This record gives sequence, structure tokens and C-alpha cells, in this order.
Amino acid sequence: MIRRNAPARSLLLVTLGVALLAGCVERVRELTAAERAQLREYVGTRRPRPQHPLAIRFGDSVELVGYDVSTDVWAPGSRVRFTWYWHAVTDVDDGFKAFTHVGDASGQNRFGADDEGLVRQIYPVGRFRRGEYVRDVQDISLPASFAADVASVFLGVYRPSDGERMTVTRGQNDSDDRARIVDLPTRRPGPARPAAPTVPRLRVVRVETAPSIDGRLAEPEWQNAVATPAFVNTLDGSELAFAVTVRALWDDSHLYVAFEVEDTFLVSPFRNHDDHLWEKDCVELMIDPGGDARNYFELQANPVGTTFDTRYDSPRNPQPFGHVDWDSRMRSAIVANGTANDNTDDRGYVAELSIPFTSFAAGEPPAPGPTAGTIWRANFYVMDAMREGMRYAAWSPPRVGDFHVPGRFGELVFEGTP
Repeated sequence: MIRRNAPARSLLLVTLGVALLAGCVERVRELTAAERAQLREYVGTRRPRPQHPLAIRFGDSVELVGYDVSTDVWAPGSRVRFTWYWHAVTDVDDGFKAFTHVGDASGQNRFGADDEGLVRQIYPVGRFRRGEYVRDVQDISLPASFAADVASVFLGVYRPSDGERMTVTRGQNDSDDRARIVDLPTRRPGPARPAAPTVPRLRVVRVETAPSIDGRLAEPEWQNAVATPAFVNTLDGSELAFAVTVRALWDDSHLYVAFEVEDTFLVSPFRNHDDHLWEKDCVELMIDPGGDARNYFELQANPVGTTFDTRYDSPRNPQPFGHVDWDSRMRSAIVANGTANDNTDDRGYVAELSIPFTSFAAGEPPAPGPTAGTIWRANFYVMDAMREGMRYAAWSPPRVGDFHVPGRFGELVFEGTP
């Protein structure tokens, strides 16, 4: 549902103490001295460092910047501690609260835990004031009768008086404006801890002749390149209803990447470099040359030929979109099989990219390129705007509601001359 603007209300100021942001606002009743004392450890102005950083925006007011979870397996009948880290981007309107849904892998809701925890009870989202960070701790029990193999946790923000939900304006969400945060298996296959899913590898073939950047992929070099398997759902690795593959090549100076995307509805209104392409159709690659989740790069292109590029010091740092002034010097060419931004059916598009290795640096001197045998960490994604809603595809699924998960990046293996 689209969030409506709430009418102006008179505000009653309360003070939560030195450890909290001065000038917090209470609109329903004044907090008691005991409640203010309880909140001191949960509300402040210092940015937290969650185990799992996120950047999921609800409306224009509040952002989920990450979470902690106390286990990697949620057995039926057991209790798990979730800590959600909220950031108030603006003052939040009266009456809004966070909700927590727990469902199965299909997304079907099994039960809710909206009011679990101190913060949910005495400091709901409708009290949040601009600049605050709120640590929202919930101890949630999974019913002993829970029979699904995976427990999926969804968060959202709603107003109980009319049921209206804030729209998820950034980050993955379903058609009900819920952000899918984490999927926890509900059982171990044996006494050993389940191994983390392995990440895929892509052989990057070396070429002597650079391909023409024209979006057509007609050169023998592209025909001989190794293609990824079909992309999968970013959250659970399941098969998709549309096909995406990527191929990559390299020479002494450049990395070449070609996306082939099946898409029956091409839409992207963005025409200016560094527009927010991810909000509609686009392809994206993230590259971490050092493989240490430090100093990694994000590049995007959409079906009408617009590009976006930025650099991060660490996952989602700096906020909100990294060093957007970084220039990848990427060249791109798009060939669309259809016409973007009309109501006719389309068939998809090809995005061909060329990026100089010297761009992958935080400063001077320029970064050296790879040599035969070098392995870089990288991931490829596709954002697909449908006639209703969005869907997301990945080469290596991050399995959470965020793409900035370097530990789940696949491996690019730079091969020598064939």
C-alpha cells in the first residue's frame, strides 16, 4: 500500500537522558521515568555495527540498517534472539509500529511477533525522531509444531488504526510491503554444523583481440567465452521464470562482461548517469579484487543505456551509496529486443560492458590488473521491474534481503591464453 501523509499533530517533548537523542517526541503519552531509564541502552545517535548490515528503507522515514541473530538454526520449540537496528531518517508519523512475521520458504505467514520486546512495547516506530538509532531486541519462540524446513523472517512498518503499511522504497520486498530479512533452517542434517553453500566459479577467458563494445556479441571471442548457469532467486537460490546468463573475457587492460537478460517488459525511466537504476530494470556487477570485503566496486547499466558506478570501503560503507564520485570509466552498449517504457511486450536485452583494470583502485597508483591464475571475488545481479512489483536474480544468491554480501560473491578465475 502507498503510504499517505499524516495530518500535523501537536507534539509533546520528552527527554530520555544523556545517552539518548535530546528532543525525542511523545505523541500519545509521556514516558514514565522508569521507561526512560529502560530505553537508555536502546536508543542513541551512534551508528551501530550489526553482524549483518542492510539498507532497507520504509517510506521516506525509517531504515533497517542491519540485524544480529543468535543462531544459524532455529529448531522448533526453541527461542532465538533477533536484534534489529533501525535508523530514523526523518521524524516518523504518529501511530506507526514495526511488525515481525515468521513464515515458511514460500513466504506464507505462519505467526507474528509484532509486540515482542521492550522497544516494541514502549518505543514503537511512531515515536522515532530524526537521527536516532534504535536497537530493537526480540526473543521469539518457534512453535514446536512448526513443520517447514526453513523459517523466514519478514519485517515491515504499519499503522494499526487503518492497517496501512509503509512502502518498501529500497531493498527487496514482496507484494505486501514486507522485507524478507533472513531464512533460518529449522533442523540440522546431522551432528555437524551445515556447511555454508559453496559459491560458483566462472572461467574468464583471456583474449588477444578486444571485442567491439556494441551489444551484439557476434565476435568469436564471445562465442568461445564460458557462460554462467542460469541465474537464480537471490533469497533462496531457487529456479527463476526468466533466463539470465553472463559471460566474461579479459586482456591486459580490461575486463569485458556481457549480460543476456530475458525480459518481457522493459522499463527504466532513468537517463542520467548515477541515477538510481536499481529501482527498475538494470544489470549489476559487484567486484572485490582483494576478496576481503574491503574496497569493492558496484557498476550498473539499464536497458536504455544509462550507467551507475560507485565504490565502497566496506559493505555499504559509506552510507548511503558509497563513493558515487568514483569513475569506473566503463564503456557500455545495450541492444534491446523490444522498446523500453511502453506497454508492448518485449523479449529482453543484452548489456555489454568494458571496464579498465586501472579503475579498480581506491587511489593512486592505479591498481594492477590480474595475471593468469588470479582469482577475484564478484557477483552479478539483475533487477527486473514487472508490470506489478519487482523480482531479482543473482549468479551467486546472497540468501538475505541485501546484495552487499561479499562473503557470497562468486569467484572469477582469470585464465591464460587458450
